[in-house]
Amino acid sequence: MSNYILKYSRDDRVKYISHLDFVRLFHRTVRRTGMNFMFSQGFNPHPIMTVAQPLSVGVTSDCEYMKVGFDGDYTEQEIIDTVNGSFPQGYRILAAKKVDGKEIDITRIDRAVYIVETEYEGSADIESLLKNSELKVMKKSKSGVKESDIRPYIYSLDKISDDNGILTLKMCIAIGSIYNLKPQSVIDAMETYLDDFKAGFMNVHRNCMTIGGKELL
Repeated sequence: MSNYILKYSRDDRVKYISHLDFVRLFHRTVRRTGMNFMFSQGFNPHPIMTVAQPLSVGVTSDCEYMKVGFDGDYTEQEIIDTVNGSFPQGYRILAAKKVDGKEIDITRIDRAVYIVETEYEGSADIESLLKNSELKVMKKSKSGVKESDIRPYIYSLDKISDDNGILTLKMCIAIGSIYNLKPQSVIDAMETYLDDFKAGFMNVHRNCMTIGGKELL
């Protein structure tokens, strides 16, 4: 019996699959491979599997992580090749690492980098935005929707390109159990604090997730 950290991608073909549907999909994928999960103990045993910071519907990524327990001892390359052989198109295992205990604790992920492409009108003055000591937006939380200052949780925000009404941004923002900031909230702040900025349709891609600035795999 062994535990593995898997790094995987999700592309445009499957970006509208929900987190719960992905979990069911992965269970079916593993059954097709002939490998067996480790199961929890108790009255309702379930496969041992934890997904780090589940993606929002509509977001693509090449840096997702999960911790999975398998009832068997496989090499890391065997895990990659076997799962990819049964994964539906749109998902792919990029890397795997066998771990003992909490050698890599995916619950400690605290930052994520996103590439956001959005249609917009007006002026996207990023430097002016970041000069604000506070950036208050309405943000959904477990206790409901309330005003929150997101400025301390934007670690970097850079303009990659600005062409024909299409703005591409790279943002490094907080993620995790302490504070979880979504790219949409950053765009909301731009609309609130930049007088003539108005965003339209967005494409969001999660580029990497880190613990203390260090990638997991």
